[in-house]
Order: sequence, then structure tokens, then C-alpha cells
Amino acid sequence: MGQSGYNGVFFKAFFLAVMMGTASLSPHHLFSAEAQNVRLLGHHDLQGRDSLQIVLKGNFAYIGHHRGEAFNPLTGKNEANGTSIVDVSDPRQPRVVAHIPGRRGAESRAVQVAHKFFDGKDYLLRNQESGDFIGFEAWDITVKGKPRMVSTISHLQAAHKIWWDVKTGYAHLSGTQPGWRGQHLIIYDLRNPSQPKFVSTWGLPQQRPGGPGGEGVSLHHPVVDGNRAYLSYLFGGDMVILDISDPSKPRMISHLDFSPPFSGIHTTVPFKRMKAPDYTQGLGDARDFLVLSEESFAHNCRELRRQIYIVDATEEANPIPVAIFKVPDGDFCERGGRFGPHQFAETKDGEIIGGTLLYVAYFNAGLRVVDIADPHHPREVGFYIPDPAGSGPGKKKTIIQTNDVDLDYRGLIYITDRAGNGLHILEFTRKK
Repeated sequence: MGQSGYNGVFFKAFFLAVMMGTASLSPHHLFSAEAQNVRLLGHHDLQGRDSLQIVLKGNFAYIGHHRGEAFNPLTGKNEANGTSIVDVSDPRQPRVVAHIPGRRGAESRAVQVAHKFFDGKDYLLRNQESGDFIGFEAWDITVKGKPRMVSTISHLQAAHKIWWDVKTGYAHLSGTQPGWRGQHLIIYDLRNPSQPKFVSTWGLPQQRPGGPGGEGVSLHHPVVDGNRAYLSYLFGGDMVILDISDPSKPRMISHLDFSPPFSGIHTTVPFKRMKAPDYTQGLGDARDFLVLSEESFAHNCRELRRQIYIVDATEEANPIPVAIFKVPDGDFCERGGRFGPHQFAETKDGEIIGGTLLYVAYFNAGLRVVDIADPHHPREVGFYIPDPAGSGPGKKKTIIQTNDVDLDYRGLIYITDRAGNGLHILEFTRKK
């Protein structure tokens, strides 16, 4: 089956279902799960909650949710959407062990975890953006079924996403402090999660108090690898490499601006010391690359098409784009919802992912697996588009909106859906 074609076997089954009166002819139900080199292992409806970020550590998945509310059978109550903790030790039977409710009306999209931290305990850090609180919360999750909040970071005007470097204990936050323009980098010392300590702030010159003005410039989130922080500006189109050897004094190494003509950058992840084909052996063939994704926003493709960029950053001070990847339109523009890249897997079991495969959440095109063994010529090697029908309790979903993806220590793939289609646990089956 092609990237967007329909499976003949499916059409035969669908025709029989129509004849028996068990299928609808609604145009958005004219497709079932579609796959190439990826198979489904398990699924959980996540209590019907719209789901955003997911991170894996050990045998648990941690999932941040979009605002809303749903019934939690563990407590017997309706709860504001917050953060779900899912036991995935058996990927075929994932099990929610706790849901940490968000504050009323809050966006709880972001989540980061630290297992066996400096004091031996497990912690979770999440954002909260509500009418009465904007900031971040740290929770003790050593006992997974009984989370306990231990501290907050407050007095912010926005609190979006997080990168918690558990090796150093420093949390790199995307938020907005009073007087600043747009979301920028805020660093806290969280070596003792019960007592967060402010360390520093960094932003582009136009974001700083008294700067020349930075309307429309806003950091989505940082990714940290050692003494480098990679910043992606979803609004503004900027990518920045920072030296954070001294977290109290971040220093900019380079700045790459994609806008105009292109959109803002959602995610930047380093892939270091990759062997680049067609380079002289021993003379520059081991190179450092960055993979950047834009975020699709408009429904039904009513926007300049978003894409994935590959940037050669071997010379950090002068990063150079060398390739792009995007899924062909096919019939995705007629399926409804967003079509285009959003987030790709940054980590595997909490560590920078590495390797030569990208796992990209592509909204209504589901999960796309892209081989970058030759970084100058990325190519798709697999995909999985879930079946959107009957996803949540009492719901009939009509579109797929795959939002985020992460990998566990086994290499299994976990995808979430912002339209409430739950958690899908997948396995890449292509032989290497």
C-alpha cells in the first residue's frame, strides 16, 4: 500500500460491513488503520482525554493532556485533564495507574521525569496554564499510584514546555517572565525538587526588557545535550545553539532564521558524529547534524506546507541546511484536521535518541519513520496511521491527529493523539 492509498483488502471488508449495515459511509470513515513496516502492539483510550506530550522511562509512560475533563474510573470522579501515568511493562495491555488532575481549565501539555534522582526518588515536572496559576509543578512519583506535589515555579505569564537534564539537575523551561516579550529560556536548579532555585534567563535581544521589540518571537522549547542547548522558536522561525557550560551565563554560539519565507521551528534535536556518505574517509565524513521540524497549524492544508529540515552543524557557528523531508499530499488534505509534521522522538528511555531513524508525529498522516543514514537524502521507510473510529468512551472520532512520539528502552514506539484517539504502542518491523 502506498503512503496514502487504500488497501484493497480493507475495501472488501468495508463493502461487506456496509451491506450488513455495520459501517457508515461518512467520508472520514473511509479508511482503517494503515501501515507499512510498523505494527500495532497495544492501545489505551486514556480515559478519552486529548493527549499531547509523552515521555517514556523504564516501564512507564507519562502523558500530558490538553485542557478539558473526563471521568477517571480509578477515583470514580470527573477530573480536569492533567497528567496520566501508564504502566507499559506489558505493551499489549497498558494500564493507567494514576491520573494527576490539572488545575481547573489548565493546559497540562508538558511533562518530564527523573527516575532515581539525586535523593533516590522519582519525580515528575509539568506545566500548568490556567486562569489562576501559570507555572510549573514538581511531583514526587516514587509511588506511581500516589503522586504528591512538592513544589511550584510561579509568577510567569506563560509556561509551555520543559527539558529537565537529570544528569545535572537543571530544568530548562520555556516560559514568559514579567517584562519579557514572548516565551524564552528560564533555567532553574532542581537538584532538590522541593526547593527550586532560579539560575538565569536567556532570550533573543528583541525579547529582553527594554529591547527593540519582539512581537511574534516565542520559544517553543529547548533540547539539552551536554553543555549545549538547542532552542526552537515556533513563532519567529529561529533556531539557536547556546553554550550552557555555565548555566548562569548562557552564551549564543549561532542563530539560524527560517522566517521568512518559512514558518516557525517546533523542535531541534542533535544527531552527532554521523557518518556521511560520499565524504572522504577520515576527512570530514563524521559530521554533526541537527534535525528540525516545523509545526503544521491550518486544517485542510490551508498553509504553506510544513516540513522537516536537516542542518549540518559540524561548524557550530555556521549551521547550514542540507536537506528537507515532507510527506506527499496524497488525500490527506481531504481527511480533515491538520496535515504536516509536529514533533519527532527526541529521546529513547530518557536519553537523546541518536541512531539514524526519525519517528515523526505527522497529525492526520499518523506516524512516519524516516531513515537519515544519508542525512542529505532522507527517505521514508515506514508509517502507521491509526484507525480513528470509536476511540474514547462513547465517542466516534472522525480524524487522526497524531501529536507526539517517544521510544522506550525496548525500542517500542508510543504515539499520542490530540483529538482523543488515545495511546498507540507500535513496533517497527523492517529488517535492517
